[in-house]
Amino acid sequence: MLTHLDVHNYTLVDELNLEIKCGLTTLTGETGAGKSLLLDAIGLAIGNKARGDAISDPTNNAEVTASFELSHQVIQAKVQQWLSDNGLPAQSDYQLKRIITPQGRSRCFINGRAVTLTQLQHLGALLVNIHGQHEHQALLNHHTQRKLVDTYGNYPHLTQAVKDAFNHWQSAQNALRHAQQQADAMSAQYQLLKYQVEELEQLNLQADELQNLEAQQKRLANAEASQSISQNIIDTSRDNEFSIQNQLTHIIGQIKELQKLGLNSSEAYELFNTALIHNQEAVDAIEQFALSFEGDESSLQAIELRLSEIYTVARKHKINPAALYSHQQELLAEFAQLNNSDEHIQALEEAVNEAQATYNQNSQQLTAARVIAAKKISKAINQHLKTLAMSDANFCITFEPLTQPSQHGDENTTFLISTIPNKPPAPLHKIASGGELSRIGLAIQVATATTHTIPTLIFDEVDAGIGGTTGNVVGNLLRKLGTNAQVLCVTHLAQVASKAHNHLLVQKSKYKNSVRSTIQYLQHDAVISEVARMVGGPVDTKASLAHAREMLNSR
Repeated sequence: MLTHLDVHNYTLVDELNLEIKCGLTTLTGETGAGKSLLLDAIGLAIGNKARGDAISDPTNNAEVTASFELSHQVIQAKVQQWLSDNGLPAQSDYQLKRIITPQGRSRCFINGRAVTLTQLQHLGALLVNIHGQHEHQALLNHHTQRKLVDTYGNYPHLTQAVKDAFNHWQSAQNALRHAQQQADAMSAQYQLLKYQVEELEQLNLQADELQNLEAQQKRLANAEASQSISQNIIDTSRDNEFSIQNQLTHIIGQIKELQKLGLNSSEAYELFNTALIHNQEAVDAIEQFALSFEGDESSLQAIELRLSEIYTVARKHKINPAALYSHQQELLAEFAQLNNSDEHIQALEEAVNEAQATYNQNSQQLTAARVIAAKKISKAINQHLKTLAMSDANFCITFEPLTQPSQHGDENTTFLISTIPNKPPAPLHKIASGGELSRIGLAIQVATATTHTIPTLIFDEVDAGIGGTTGNVVGNLLRKLGTNAQVLCVTHLAQVASKAHNHLLVQKSKYKNSVRSTIQYLQHDAVISEVARMVGGPVDTKASLAHAREMLNSR
């Protein structure tokens, strides 16, 4: 709940340090005293728009700080989760601060850390609900009506399941739509790719074929020169009168003559004899090499024709012939992927159907739960309306199918009411007046009090247009609401003020040629005097004071 409110240089307040108590706290005072000022200051702290006259002294900043303590475990868990999601440390107490500069700029803080205005608003919405003089108009909104039913029904697992299923369904649909658009866009590309792949398949190029062909072509193109050189080598080595073989044979013969003369030349003999053998082997190898060129003229023509085909295709694809094989593999892979697009789209269609089935199942369960919750909350609201001088009212809730599913389910929630006996209920905006809407809003707040997840409720003149015994009922209802939540209420009715657990008096006074508002808690006799003033008539008479005591004693 809200525990402290510190206000500095804000509208009619120079300095205010106020402890806010639990239960029902009413704010009273003369018209124009500034009773709504406190509510405005709280609203500023939780991110509401600043008033045009927010700064009292234009040379200084206006500052408002609201401090909260949470004891309700569900609320505390929700707030701490929000803090964690926003990178803020979890604490047992929370401080929201807003600074407005003379230039109109705004600075926001949560537990001393600078945050954005949006973050301040989000956390403020978890802590405070301000029901202003015109806030009951929100009851006419389908979104507000749906949230009230869902909160009362207390089935967050269903609402979350529907939201998750809807988002998953949407994601699946987006993926399918994207794949279909890609398939359409790739139709022309597919035809071109198909032609290119077929052309390359006809070429049937192998991995190292080009490199081998170019090597063979080079060898065969130089066959005549190679044969001539080979023959020269053979002649020089063996077939010439002065060939290496003849000369080595002559030398070996000379060495033998040396041996006959008794000279030891066996080592030289072995070396020259080995050289003779190597020479003969080399000549044999050259002869085999020369023979390989015989009859290869037709092979050269075939190789050159094959190379011409490869070079032609490479030019058409605007690629280096050496990269043609890898290019072919890339096109084949891309073509295979496009060929599989139909299977991919079919799989995405199946995923969409599964996601839709899951959504339908969850949304049907949510609809059934809402119907049950709507009956229960309608019964409770009708009971409270009867005590609020609307005995002929018949409140009910209907669900209208949406034209398109949403993350909140398949239906719109509509609040209906009839204020005339035997007349069919109609939507609130067609039937209820401003005063009736105010009472309906109060009945809803009381009926849903046990399901509230917001610890502080603020009402600004919720009793407008109400008086007499109905005002007494409103006071009792607000007091009852204050047993489950902290309630602050600006009121002009003595019947409401007399039911408060705590009473704040707002007064306006002149100070240094200006007007200032002060706020103070009333105790005992001061409360009696204020209630007597609100009843009307002379405040200091025994009758009015006795009447006020009687009202206070009846709570």
